Amino acid sequence: MDKLMNRSWVMKIIALLLAFMLYLSVNLDDGASSSNKILNRSSSANTGVETLTDVPVQVSYNEKNRIVRGVPDTVIMTLEGPKNILAQTKLQKDYQAYIDLDNLSLGQHRVKVQYRNISDNLNVVVKPDIVNVTIEERDSKQFSVEASYDKNKVKNGYEAGEATVSPRAVTVTGASSQLDQVAYVKAIIDLDNASKKVTKQATVVALDKNLNKLNVTVQPETVNVTIPVRNISKKVPIDVIQEGTPGDGVNITKLEPETDTVKIIGPSDSLEKIDKIDNIPVDVTGITKSKDIKVNVPVPDGIDSVSPKQITVHVEVDKQGDEKDAEETDASAAETKSFKNLPVSLTGQSSKYTYELLSPTSVDADVKGPKSDLDKLTKSGISLSANVGNLSAGEHTVPIIINSPDSVTSTLSTKQAKVRVTAKKQSGTNDEQTDDKETSGSTSDKETKPDTGTGSGTNPGTGNSGDSADKPSEETDTPEDNTDTPTDSTETGDDSSNQSDENSTPVDGQTDNTSGN
Repeated sequence: MDKLMNRSWVMKIIALLLAFMLYLSVNLDDGASSSNKILNRSSSANTGVETLTDVPVQVSYNEKNRIVRGVPDTVIMTLEGPKNILAQTKLQKDYQAYIDLDNLSLGQHRVKVQYRNISDNLNVVVKPDIVNVTIEERDSKQFSVEASYDKNKVKNGYEAGEATVSPRAVTVTGASSQLDQVAYVKAIIDLDNASKKVTKQATVVALDKNLNKLNVTVQPETVNVTIPVRNISKKVPIDVIQEGTPGDGVNITKLEPETDTVKIIGPSDSLEKIDKIDNIPVDVTGITKSKDIKVNVPVPDGIDSVSPKQITVHVEVDKQGDEKDAEETDASAAETKSFKNLPVSLTGQSSKYTYELLSPTSVDADVKGPKSDLDKLTKSGISLSANVGNLSAGEHTVPIIINSPDSVTSTLSTKQAKVRVTAKKQSGTNDEQTDDKETSGSTSDKETKPDTGTGSGTNPGTGNSGDSADKPSEETDTPEDNTDTPTDSTETGDDSSNQSDENSTPVDGQTDNTSGN
């Protein structure tokens, strides 16, 4: 054999055979390739690709006793095959993607996303095709619902009370592991600058300890929430002090405010800390005669507002020596001028009431002063008014206030007017109407000091100094409110009673009749 292989002609024959076989192999491959290319050209003309997005995933499992987590809501399916079959599949839309979990136990599993109602002539690719699912026991527990709201979002001067929730408890259903994470079940409410009782329906949510919302079912989904909103107020005494230096030879003998108390409005914790507003300054700089001075009432720290915001203080003076004698001489030389049938107008009306001036509708006035001033004074230079800004429903007696020039003093034929106040009918709930009646009955209406007959400038009928004989005794209406009166005089009420409090707030600079003298 070795001798045969060593011969040259044998090797040549073998090489020729190998070359021939290689030639045949190359030609056969080229022919097959050309044939495949022709077939592919013919095939690609009749096939296509369709992508179906957002295909819902149906899950088969025991929904009554089990909870499944980890299943995607939708998948993407790509179909490839004959165009006529693709068109028919897309048109009929009966294809489905599904996961079968019926025979799986509790725990975690990797499962394949399957499909059905798709022709076998189509190639199907599903994304994702494998998903991780967790199967748990379904469980239900009852939880108490807590109303969640920001107490600071009520209107200034108001306070939100404790909320009432109905129903008080709800049923939360989900996987056992999720129910174990429930830390809070809340009904969230926005108070939105409320000044009266808030009643709303709120959606209930279950939260974990980090306030993340849990994927559980709550039944019922909504609850009714009622939150009382009250106006918080308290009456406190006031004290005034002299500020500044009066004119030469003039001594201040008395500073007499028109009211002894004012109402402060604010949070209850701030109200508890304030028992009095003292050292309200009255500027008497350069004063030479008795007069009324209006002063602003300061708002204490932590308090939202004060009512009234401004009070009138009667300043009584005593002149010495020659100045006093000169004044008496001038007074003796003064003349008197009478004005008949001066009309009386009402001021401070509220839109919630109607007002009727019963008597008198006009008053006579004797005006005393220097002749030169009286000659210039006409009927239009004198006005009479009665302040009804803080009156509740009913009949009241209020002082008549005269407004005349500073250089004269006036004496009225009638010092007081009778006024009837009637509440307008308003739409609202029966509860609110009842509260309005109770509030109107509980308002303490102390009469303001009446006009004693003489005054100077804008003096609201204070009369000659020391003329106390014309001053009637105070009349105090007995409150009709059956509710207990707090010992610290803090006044609280619901939304309806708050409206009455607002009605009793006088216009700036006017007398607060509810606070007494």
